[in-house]
Amino acid sequence: MNYVQNMRYLRFGLIGLLFAVLGIAQAQETPDLSAIQRLAANGNMNQAMDALNQRIAANPEDVESTFLKGLLLLQQGDKSGAREVFLDISRRFPRLPEAYNNLAAIHAADGEYELARQTLLSAIANTPDYAPVRANLGDLYIKMAMDAYRESLKLNPNDSATHARLKVLEQLFQVER
Repeated sequence: MNYVQNMRYLRFGLIGLLFAVLGIAQAQETPDLSAIQRLAANGNMNQAMDALNQRIAANPEDVESTFLKGLLLLQQGDKSGAREVFLDISRRFPRLPEAYNNLAAIHAADGEYELARQTLLSAIANTPDYAPVRANLGDLYIKMAMDAYRESLKLNPNDSATHARLKVLEQLFQVER
């Protein structure tokens, strides 16, 4: 065999190797995010989570998939898992306020109002123009005010001004819901 024949075999070998690698890459292609969302919407949560985990393993910087994982964990009632996911996103991608927003909602649902407040303030510090965070902070302050008024009324049940304030806030939240 001469040099030209060796190069031809090498070239064909490299082309074959390239096609083999491409075939493997296509076989291991990560699932489409919209397909994962359809799986979840149709109640196939285990399949959706498996596909999300596959996407995230293939690309740990895929924040959209990671965020969806947190939402699905919440939907499944796994607040602890969702909390970890949103905390991770907020640390790695601090300019994405949605993770803070969901993390704050989890804290508030657990009665951790001060932690929720701090989380929302962190979101505002990183992304001051994201209106939903500011609105949620306002709602949190109203919730905290309502709790403070209730505690005040336990100490002084005859305080008509506090009764009136609490009644207004309770009516406000009933109208919004």
